[in-house]
This record gives sequence, structure tokens and C-alpha cells, in this order.
Amino acid sequence: MRCMEERRPQPVHTGNEVAQAPGDLELVRGFVSLHDHAVADSASLEPVPSTLAWWLRAEGLIPAEIELGGDELSWGLAIRDALITKVLENMGAPADPEAAARLNAAAVETGLRPRFDAPRLDATAEGVRGAVGRILGIAFLAGLDGSWRRFRMCADPTCTTVFYDRSKNHSAKWCSMQNCGNRSKVRAFRERRASPT
Repeated sequence: MRCMEERRPQPVHTGNEVAQAPGDLELVRGFVSLHDHAVADSASLEPVPSTLAWWLRAEGLIPAEIELGGDELSWGLAIRDALITKVLENMGAPADPEAAARLNAAAVETGLRPRFDAPRLDATAEGVRGAVGRILGIAFLAGLDGSWRRFRMCADPTCTTVFYDRSKNHSAKWCSMQNCGNRSKVRAFRERRASPT
């Protein structure tokens, strides 16, 4: 495990490189795409609690002056992992009852409440639980309208970015053709050339 000083947070690729999700669903995509990098290394690393704290503040979900505890940040990362499991189910992985149970429990812990005047789910909890509750509410509604099924994990093994698949047949493989797609194609080409014939 690399030490914290060698890591830098990277929530998502920059610019228009990644197929972004529509509307509020982009917030969910950013959350599940959250990752770190070691300095001078493009491979994605699992985010640490301080990365989640940075992202929540950068997205305006937590004010800068609010202290965030390690336990609640670790809880938030566990919810992120459960949502990633649901993304992998979109790609053919078997359903994971433990991930569903974790998300169900998190919905209660965040105090999600339906709003009929503006159809949405609001979190009544504060801090990390409130911020993650907002994300869970958006994800839940995406499951109802079918847009959740368009989330995919990048096929590049060094990347953990989740992207919104806008293809008609839901078959896109790369979060960014310019980066991950080209890198994977070059890697495959080199492997073919290096293998004995």
C-alpha cells in the first residue's frame, strides 16, 4: 500500500473525456468514480477517507468548516463500494445481496424522505451521511427510471472510472476513447507483437 503522501485525489477524468451522466446523476457518477493516483502513475487506487472529504467539499456537499470524522468517511466509502457493486451488476455480475442490504441500511441511516412537491428523495441526516444520502436518493430514482442501467465501469484494468453509456445497445467499453480506449488498444497491439508466432 502506498503511503498517503504519494497519493493525489482524482475524482474523474477532466473535461469532456468521459461520458457524463445527465443532470443530478452526474453527482452519483462522480462519487462512484472517485479514486486516487500515486504521483506519476496513471493506475487508479482505491480512495482514502481524506479523498472523500476533499471530494465532498469540492462538490459543495459539505461546508469547508465542518469537521469530518474518519469513521463517517469510511462509512461513506463503504457505501461507494456498494454502489460500484450495483454498477458491476449492470455489466453482468451476479446480484450481491450484501451490497443491496448495505444500501438499504444506508437509506435509513441517511433519513431519506420522499418529496411529492418536487419528486425526489431528501436526506434528513447531516454531515457525510446527509451528503451520501443525497447521492443515494438520486441513485434510487435512477433505478426506477432505468437510467442507472447505463452506468458502466471502464474496461481498462488500470482505470476505475464509471461512465454513462449513451450507446443504443449499452455496449460502450471505455470511459474515454482518447485515454483508456487508446491505451488499451496500444497495450493489446504490443502484447500481440511480443507473443511468439
